[in-house]
Amino acid sequence: MFHSFFTATSKTSLANRESNIDSSNIKSSNIKSSNIKSSNIKSSNIKSSNAGELLSMQDIHISHGHKTLLKIDKLTVPSQKLVAFIGPNGAGKSTLLHTVLGQHTGTALETDGHITIYGQPINEVMNDGHIAWVGQHERFELPLTVLDYALLGVSPNLAWYQRPNSNHVERAQRLLQDFELLSLVSARVQTLSGGEKQRLAIVRALMQDTDIMMFDEPTNHLDIRHQRFLLHYLHNLVQQQHKSILVVLHDLTHAHRYTDEVVLLNSGQIVAQGTPSEVMTRPQLSDVYDVDIKVHQTEDGLVFI
Repeated sequence: MFHSFFTATSKTSLANRESNIDSSNIKSSNIKSSNIKSSNIKSSNIKSSNAGELLSMQDIHISHGHKTLLKIDKLTVPSQKLVAFIGPNGAGKSTLLHTVLGQHTGTALETDGHITIYGQPINEVMNDGHIAWVGQHERFELPLTVLDYALLGVSPNLAWYQRPNSNHVERAQRLLQDFELLSLVSARVQTLSGGEKQRLAIVRALMQDTDIMMFDEPTNHLDIRHQRFLLHYLHNLVQQQHKSILVVLHDLTHAHRYTDEVVLLNSGQIVAQGTPSEVMTRPQLSDVYDVDIKVHQTEDGLVFI
């Protein structure tokens, strides 16, 4: 079991932190296997090829029986951006991220295509722990405390005989405070609410300190205040630390307000890609979602209802 001690500190207002996040607090914060060949990618040179391009997907076809779940001729996602994947239920958003990660949630899927990260085949990037991931349904079955669970994030960077050190514990403490979980540091993860578990899963991913992060509906179970804080926090990670973050979102207002680029999907195919203003027009969204979507201008930006 990891370290489980802390000195309690006072909890700062999350609303105040959203408007002024100190960068020190967020610092040192298969597709078919036969179709993707391995390469020796070192942590120090993962960006050596095609640094402006994060993700490339070509000739992707994911099917289950006779049903096509994802069909992408070509998709290129830029690095060092906060990129949102939006679209109605069943559009292929989560399937796209799971395809990149080689996860198919236990379902036998037929897969084809070619995926690269920074111009390199995806397999070694994943195997070397260069991508942090938070899914829709994180599992909290191990008998861990909140601190223990947060420290799981450093496991990919440790040898089998190493344990988290005091620097790791201090960083976990800062992140837990940022996400208003520090008062629960000794609590068992099974006792947390849904929103608390979601924030803890995000802290665990942030502890990995990777250049690439992927989130599948990270605002699930979060109230509006924590949703805004999280997306503002991720936006700051991109701006201050040049992280590359891919996120599936259902809230169109959040997608328009916080992200740099949007990929709109429907029926497993890409409908449009570009800046939020380019992609998220009322006619296009109303057509894809098959409902009249209204757009209102407010002092904080556009609101989609």
